[in-house]
Amino acid sequence: MSNSIFSRWSPHQRPLSDYRLSFRNSKTSPESTELSVQTQSQQPERSVETTNLETTERSLNPSTLQAWLQVIVNFLVMMNSFGLIQSFGIFQLPYEISLKSAPSTVAWIGSVHIFFVYFLGTFSGWALDHGWYKRLLVLGSIFQIVGLIAAGYSDSFVKAFFFHGVFQGIGHGLMFCPAVTMTAVFFEGSRSKMTALGIAGCGASFGGIIFPLIARYTIITKGISFTMWIMCCVVSFTSILIVLLARTGPSRKYSAASDDSRTSKKRIVDWHAFKEPTYALYVIAMFFVFVGLWIPFFYIREFSADALHVSKSESFIMLIILNAAGIPGRIVPALFADLLIGTLNMYIITLLLTSAILLFWPLVSTEVGMFGWTAAYGFGAAGVSSLLQAGLTSINDEPTKTGQKIGMAFTVVGFASLVGGPIGGELIRIGEETRVAGPEAFLIKV
Repeated sequence: MSNSIFSRWSPHQRPLSDYRLSFRNSKTSPESTELSVQTQSQQPERSVETTNLETTERSLNPSTLQAWLQVIVNFLVMMNSFGLIQSFGIFQLPYEISLKSAPSTVAWIGSVHIFFVYFLGTFSGWALDHGWYKRLLVLGSIFQIVGLIAAGYSDSFVKAFFFHGVFQGIGHGLMFCPAVTMTAVFFEGSRSKMTALGIAGCGASFGGIIFPLIARYTIITKGISFTMWIMCCVVSFTSILIVLLARTGPSRKYSAASDDSRTSKKRIVDWHAFKEPTYALYVIAMFFVFVGLWIPFFYIREFSADALHVSKSESFIMLIILNAAGIPGRIVPALFADLLIGTLNMYIITLLLTSAILLFWPLVSTEVGMFGWTAAYGFGAAGVSSLLQAGLTSINDEPTKTGQKIGMAFTVVGFASLVGGPIGGELIRIGEETRVAGPEAFLIKV
């Protein structure tokens, strides 16, 4: 036995103090005792990243109150960001009238808003991986509040474009990707991750209900500036809750990786990720999906009023239904993904169904039919939007780069969202010129 133990050891190599001796009784042979000697160099090396990730997994129990508080934070961030984006239809017509601009021109305000929300994902994701979570939330809240107040007093297209589109877009972009990523981090490895992300995503639909309701009772009688002030009060209150409830501990544990990972994170954009076929194809597919995803949110009121001749009050209801349907649209697919068929399979089904629903939009010719189509598309579009980040986390095999990879994908999606709204507006204009009246004018857009 001594030969088997000390045959590889020489007194001139290393002092005995560097060796660890341990005795353990063998269960298969009670009468024998096994002596094991193991050097520190012979022990399997455990990288800082592996140890840190294990510590993170043990410390982030999805059933804890802290984890679900991050869902609330994400919910409120989604409400303030995409809740306003999905409510842009309430500003489309007033801006066209007050700014004397064409639909495609006004659509640039909403499109650049979405663009910055996604585009800044690369930078905010990188900053999150470096532990700047709370600073991003505070700075984003300031941009958002100032942008809302200033947008209410914009008397020209340039001012509205800057404050409503660029300023608010930057504020939302600083908060959106970190909030989504932090929720995914807290629920990493849990079967409840998709459900948690789905519930958090409902904040967008909830905001899409609250903000149009505010506008319905104020924008016609009090004007845009008063409406913006009321919305600013709501956003200010929720921003305070966001900053108070947000936790930075998990992001720091999560991002404390090995030296190699830290070196790679000095680069804001990890171009190597696009060499991964799965990630690259996923991002390309999402680009084409998001070119047209937001168009109905911009033009649903205009379509209802011009093509179906519904009243202004009912056109507000159309927008509210479009957003309200997104609540089950975010939760139901998430539950199916968690419990039955998986994230990517559920995403493919949701994409196919939503695309089919969108193709039927120009064929709607009655008010009742419009209510039905609006609910169906709101359900599907919410699923497409919420499953985007969940799908990214499911194909990511580098946990310490989750924020960076999600952010880069969001940046690509941002360019798609930037051109989608104006293209839709221009195609609608062409359709109106080449057709007499009715919903056929919108056929060319699809």
